[in-house]
Amino acid sequence: MPALDVLAPDFSFTAPEVFAAQEAGWHADSPLGPLVLRYAETQELLRDRRLDHGGDGYLRQNGITSGPIHDWWAPMIVNHDGADHRRLRGLVSRAFTPRTVDRARPFIRATAERLADEMEEAGEVDFVRAFAGRLPLAVMGELLGVPAADHDVFSVWSSDIGLIFALATGGDTAARVERAVAGLDGYVDTLIDEKAGHPADDLVSTMVAAWRDDRTVSRAELRNLLVTLVFGAHDNTLHQLSNTMVSFAEHPDQWTRLRDRPDLTDRAVTESMRWRPSAASVFRRALEDFDYHGLPVKAGTFVTMAVQTAQRDPRAYPGGEVFDITATREAPLLQFGAGPHYCLGAALAHAQLSEALPVLTRRFAPPVITGKVTWRPAIGTHGPNELPLRFTPA
Repeated sequence: MPALDVLAPDFSFTAPEVFAAQEAGWHADSPLGPLVLRYAETQELLRDRRLDHGGDGYLRQNGITSGPIHDWWAPMIVNHDGADHRRLRGLVSRAFTPRTVDRARPFIRATAERLADEMEEAGEVDFVRAFAGRLPLAVMGELLGVPAADHDVFSVWSSDIGLIFALATGGDTAARVERAVAGLDGYVDTLIDEKAGHPADDLVSTMVAAWRDDRTVSRAELRNLLVTLVFGAHDNTLHQLSNTMVSFAEHPDQWTRLRDRPDLTDRAVTESMRWRPSAASVFRRALEDFDYHGLPVKAGTFVTMAVQTAQRDPRAYPGGEVFDITATREAPLLQFGAGPHYCLGAALAHAQLSEALPVLTRRFAPPVITGKVTWRPAIGTHGPNELPLRFTPA
C-alpha cells in the first residue's frame, strides 16, 4: 500500500504521486489512517452505516477532552444519527428552505456588484479579503439578521472555526478554533435573546420561534445549530469562491467562454466545485470491525476520503483530468456528503457562486495571479490564505 503524508506542509491532493497511488489502488496509507482515493469507494463509504462522523473520538485523537471546542463539536448535528439527527435537522430545514435561498439571490447579486465596483477601482486586490470573505459574510448576515457593524469580528470567528478539521497540523490551530467557538457561542446567545424579544424577517427569528413553539430542542442545541450554520455558511463558501478564482486564473479560456455563454453558469459552478472543492477531504470513524474490499478496518479507525482526488477520478468523470465548464458530469459531487447528512448549505453555496460568476466574468477580463499564494492545510476546509489578483475591466 502506498503511503502519503497528508500532514506535510506542502502536501496536495492533486500531486502526481497521489494520482499514481489512485491508479494503483483505491486507497493509500497516511498518518491519519486509511486514505480513500477513488470516487466509487468514497461515495460508498460516505453512505456506509458502519461509519459515523467521529463525535468526540476525533477530538480525543487530537488531545481535546473538554472545553469550548469539545462542547461545540461533540453534540453537533453531524454527530447524531437516526431520530436525534432528524429532530435537530427538522428545526433547521423548516427555516432554511429553497425559498429562503431563492429570496436571497437579489441580495447576493447586488452585493457582488458592489464588491466588483470596489475591485474595479482598486485594480489589484487580495481576493480573499476583497470579495471571497465579504460576500458570504454579507449573505450570512442578511439571512441570520447579524448587523453589518458586527461583520468584521464575525468574519474572524467564522473563518477560524473552520480550522477544526486541521487540528492534526498542530501549531496555534486549536487555540484559534477555541477562541472562535467561545466568541460565536456568546454572540449567538445574545442574538437568540434579541430575536426572541424582537423577531424580524430572518432565519434566526424563524428558528427561535419554532424552538419556542415546539420545544423539540434545548436552548443549548439551538445555539449549537446556529454556530454550526455560521461555520457552514461562511467559511466553506469563502474558500470555494477563492478556489474558483484560482481555477479560472489557471484556465483563462474557460473564463472567456463563461463570459460569452452565461447559460453555462450552473455547469461552471459544479465544475469549479469538482475541480477544486473547499472540502478537500472528509473523514468518518469505524463503529465496528469490518473488512472493506480486502482492507481490514478496526473499530475506532478514522478513514479519510480524499475528495479532491476522487472528484478527478477518471472512472467516475471521463476526461475529468481537465477543467472544462462545458462538460456534462454525471457523477454527483462528494464534498457535500451523502444520505441523511447531505449538507443543508449546499444550495446556498451554489447560489452564491452562480450569482457572483456572471457579475465577475461580465465586468472583468480573466483574473491574473500577481503574487505568492499560500494555502490552508490540505486536510479539511482548503483554500488560499490570501490570493493576490489583478482584475482588468473587460
